[in-house]
Amino acid sequence: MPSLKQAFRQGSFVLFTTLLIAQTSAADSLSDIYQSAVQNDPVMRAARANLNADREIKNINRAALLPQLSASGEYRESETNDDSRSIFIIEGQTLSSVSQGLIDSSGTSYNVSLSQAIFDMPSWYNFQSGKALSQSAQAQFSADQQSLIIRVSEAYFTVLRAHDNMETRKAEERAIQRQLEQTKERFEVGLLPVTDVHEAQAAFDNATVNSLEARGALNIAFEGLAVLTGKDHQVLAGLTEKFAVSNPEPLNNEDWVAFAVNNNFQLRAAELGSDAAYNKAKAVAAARLPKIAGRASYFESDSDGIRYESAFDSLQDGHAFSVSVTMPIWMGGGLDAQRRQAKHRAIQSKENYSAAKRNTVQAARSLHQLVMTNAARVKARKQAITSADSALEATQAGYEVGTRNIVDVLIAQRAVYQARRSYANARYDYILSMMGLKEVAGQLSPDDIFELNAWLDPQLVIAK
Repeated sequence: MPSLKQAFRQGSFVLFTTLLIAQTSAADSLSDIYQSAVQNDPVMRAARANLNADREIKNINRAALLPQLSASGEYRESETNDDSRSIFIIEGQTLSSVSQGLIDSSGTSYNVSLSQAIFDMPSWYNFQSGKALSQSAQAQFSADQQSLIIRVSEAYFTVLRAHDNMETRKAEERAIQRQLEQTKERFEVGLLPVTDVHEAQAAFDNATVNSLEARGALNIAFEGLAVLTGKDHQVLAGLTEKFAVSNPEPLNNEDWVAFAVNNNFQLRAAELGSDAAYNKAKAVAAARLPKIAGRASYFESDSDGIRYESAFDSLQDGHAFSVSVTMPIWMGGGLDAQRRQAKHRAIQSKENYSAAKRNTVQAARSLHQLVMTNAARVKARKQAITSADSALEATQAGYEVGTRNIVDVLIAQRAVYQARRSYANARYDYILSMMGLKEVAGQLSPDDIFELNAWLDPQLVIAK
């Protein structure tokens, strides 16, 4: 029969295992965070609303070119007390007429008119400008969608980075604590001077502070996920050690530059914005041209009432067709000022596009080089861990035989955990730089999220 102490240990083990399984099953993955952010990220919702609003620019500007149909109706009642005198001069004689009485009338009238622009160049160029702006809005929304993928990835891997940093800080703290305990024991039996104890104590105090800072950084990183999804996340899935690091394909730098120039959504939005400004300038310049419009209308009115105690009734209807030509001649200089302003706006948009193109090319080259560097850095950092472990073993052996001091041991221990942090950071830097390269090349899509998600292991619990 197990003792009470054994039963307590067994119960604690079962409870811990149950909690671990519950945490594992509840771990959020990268794809979970992304799908939640698509629905709940306020920046993305604002971008979607902006897209829907800007899509209507084309329809609004096109309306001036399409038929305009309007209708009006009126019902009126009036009552007038007439007390008037009229004077007439006929063949030198002055005659007068006095009208007195009540005029009471009521009536209805209806009017329907149809108008159509026949020649209106400003409206045509405004329509072309609106069409370019609507297309630019679609390109900008695609860029916003890619930006969301980047923001979700950065927030997720910031948590994983903070967790790895915290774990190495805690492991370093425990290792230095053991070193401090051993140093104190040796000092008490007279094998070491008190300065070694002070060195170990200072290193332990510093490690304790670093652990506290790492814990705070992890909590802050989890808050970054809540900003995107509006939800509280407690557990994430970690990145498996088998994650494969490779150079970008194609390997040639210029191929990625070509991708970026042809597919970058921000660049496409800037190009379409330049087209819109160009057409807007042409619309303003065409404001001096004549406008020709056709109009057809039908009207009907019916009125009746009493005038000076005599009844009257009137019914009228008819139609009209017209073609009108309007042309501004002098508008106080306003048209010339608007034309000059629109021209400079067009130049501004064109130069902004040129700047965006140069920045895109530079970003593609820089990010391609960064991915290549980060891929090599991951392999180097992994090897550095092995080297640091070996150096620590040699230093500890030298310390045991008296050829190394406690400072050497603490430095070697610090180097081991720094190597592990550098390796973890290098992996996350590689992932984010690769996604940044795909974004600038216009190749980033939700598929990249799901491909990364396949390298996550729910068994690697990243808890808040």
